[in-house]
Amino acid sequence: MTNGQPGNPGGSIQHEIVISGFGGQGVLFAGQLLAYAGMAEGRQVTWIPSYGPEMRGGTAHCTVIISDEEIGSPLAHS
Repeated sequence: MTNGQPGNPGGSIQHEIVISGFGGQGVLFAGQLLAYAGMAEGRQVTWIPSYGPEMRGGTAHCTVIISDEEIGSPLAHS
């Protein structure tokens, strides 16, 4: 899909999202939900979870990239 963004007419769209929090808050679930929503729209998606060894309360974050084009690298830019 090439509907573009403001300042990028006709270009592809890519969203890079990082969600952070503590275990048990739904951080990984929220990222997974975004990834499934992107797939349902026919987009290219990566979902990379990261969490500590604790059962609950440890740090958790995930990176989600949703793009119209193939994702060459799963790294999000800050």
